[in-house]
Amino acid sequence: MKKKKRYVGEGQKWFVDFLPKVVFDSLTDEERVNYQGYRNYQRHIGDSSVKISNYQKEIEKLTNLIKEEQFKIKGDFENGGWEMKVKMFYDNITHIDKNFQLNCSIERRDRTSLSKRYIDGEVKTFKKVPILKKQYGEKDIERVYKIYGRVENTQHRKQIYFGNEKEIRKVITEIYDEDWSSDPYEFLKDELRILVSQYSRYKIFHQKWEGFLKEKHNMKSVKDWCDWCSKNGVDRYEWGGKKSNKSK
Repeated sequence: MKKKKRYVGEGQKWFVDFLPKVVFDSLTDEERVNYQGYRNYQRHIGDSSVKISNYQKEIEKLTNLIKEEQFKIKGDFENGGWEMKVKMFYDNITHIDKNFQLNCSIERRDRTSLSKRYIDGEVKTFKKVPILKKQYGEKDIERVYKIYGRVENTQHRKQIYFGNEKEIRKVITEIYDEDWSSDPYEFLKDELRILVSQYSRYKIFHQKWEGFLKEKHNMKSVKDWCDWCSKNGVDRYEWGGKKSNKSK
């Protein structure tokens, strides 16, 4: 016995059942166009409905898998999860990590001369009229930014003066062997923070905080350490930070 022809969208809204051939042949040209258009889009709706149903089944399956993984991490009252085990081991190794819990920050301070700030229109009036200069020696006066750093944890703090931003850019250029003269300050700041973090972690691990606080630190000492790492096969990034796209 022949099975009745069925459509994907059967049972859905605006469903028109299969038309016998004799009925279809009796349709006008306009009716055929409308019927064919209806049938095409009705089929699209039916196909999409099937896909949605399959996707929902996949979502349900993935939801259950997520719950299983969450249980492995969190556990319950009777079964301790991985998180509890991590905490148990962590409590026994926190003393190892204490020298690496550092906060390294970089600050730029504007040390531009009064003459330059007046020329740039930042200063309009003076309590006492200064001697204004457009040049220093044979060079035009430029804006001057000084860079400072700070390394600290909950118990110790060390301030570091790095110097003129232009000179720092030259040093960074030497360290990476690529031009840093025109990169945005925020890029320079992030890279310098990584360098200081690596340098500080290494120094504090080997000298303890007591030795690190007594020693003088500046851009030269950071570069000397980077050069030493390169010559001795020490991977700086084992001591913190990730390589930026520029420095890869």
